Amino acid sequence: MATTPTPRFKLGLTSALLWATLYFVSGYISHQLNGPVELTGYIWLPAGVTVGAYMLRPMRDWLALGCAFLVAQLVLAGIEHSNYLNAVLFTINEVGAAALAVWLACRTRFSLEGLYFLRSVILAGLLAGVFAALGGAAWYAILDGAPLLGVGFVWAASDFVGVLLVVPVLASWSRFRAHRSGDQGWFDLVLGVVSFLLLAAGTTLIFDGDSSDKFGMGVGFALTYIPLFLTVVITVLLGGRSGSLAVLILALIVILETAQGEGPFPLLAGHHGHSLLEAQLYLAIASLLVLTVSTLKTTRERVHERVAVLQNNMECALASAGQIAYVLDAVSGSIDWSGDVQRVFGVGVDATQLTSVSQVLERLHPDDREMLRTHWRAEMAGENRNVVTLRIMLPDGGTRVVRDRGAPLLDWNVNVAVVAGVWQLEYPPAQVAG
Repeated sequence: MATTPTPRFKLGLTSALLWATLYFVSGYISHQLNGPVELTGYIWLPAGVTVGAYMLRPMRDWLALGCAFLVAQLVLAGIEHSNYLNAVLFTINEVGAAALAVWLACRTRFSLEGLYFLRSVILAGLLAGVFAALGGAAWYAILDGAPLLGVGFVWAASDFVGVLLVVPVLASWSRFRAHRSGDQGWFDLVLGVVSFLLLAAGTTLIFDGDSSDKFGMGVGFALTYIPLFLTVVITVLLGGRSGSLAVLILALIVILETAQGEGPFPLLAGHHGHSLLEAQLYLAIASLLVLTVSTLKTTRERVHERVAVLQNNMECALASAGQIAYVLDAVSGSIDWSGDVQRVFGVGVDATQLTSVSQVLERLHPDDREMLRTHWRAEMAGENRNVVTLRIMLPDGGTRVVRDRGAPLLDWNVNVAVVAGVWQLEYPPAQVAG
């Protein structure tokens, strides 16, 4: 029977309008925070929008996205009464740099999660910033005789920080899935919300006004580490999605206050442009810190989740085969069990009551204890033994028959490290009087 091919969805009008709106809003905010500039501003959040869009959308949509961004930039130029030719050239330069950067970043192993995402964001941000800076600085150098390296450095820094601030937010929320209330502890949730409030209030207190008058020069700079700590706390408690939002909130407060000549950074700058550049570097560190913590946290959680799935699969397989597995440490004599222990040893008996050889022997028929002890000792000595049949004394007085299928595992020094095996129930399980 013929199968219907899976449709390939193209970028719709609504999606294009949303991306264009996001570009326009972030561009307008950037211009307002930058204030009047002669050559290039220190803040350009749309760089993160363009890089994020190309990371999240397939390559067949890139041309449509570029057109949407061009329209948004022209609307922004019309509202601000700026030069339309410069706006077109500026957009082509930025969008082309972002597309090339993402394409190169995706040539390596790309993912929206884990260490590959962290690497891709940093690589795409650096490449997009450098490529855009080369074109933009060359244009200003030819047109106005501006210093190529000076303009290029500021341009690249503003684009790089814009990518670090915006892309994690777009990537994390594009994978948003509603969670049940039980998925997260109430204590972590409450503590995370409190940390969010402390971040907003603390950052405003530290960066609002003249920090040297409120705290003193040294203390004012030392207090800037507190918001960094709170963003990490939020990431650990609430996850990477909330961590990226925390960095974005931190960025808006820091840039807004610094642009007004307030906070610690203007104290060391000859004019507010230098202080904005210092604030950009501060926010870049904050974003990289949160990205790293979020990546490590997510990777660890996924490893634990994978281990839990594998353990559950093994438990199901052992239960369906009427088996339980054990691992006996040859040195300490401790035993770890996997599977439905109660099914073999009886109701009320769990693995915590069978952690040593002596505890296991107590559950066996007296006539079988020495046989099991000899069997395990032989396996620890590396001798091959046949499968042994054992009788387990149940709590209700009955007896259950199992067969021990174990084998020694050697270490690098050819010594027995552990004895691993399974106990398999006889079918039908033998139930005889004790």
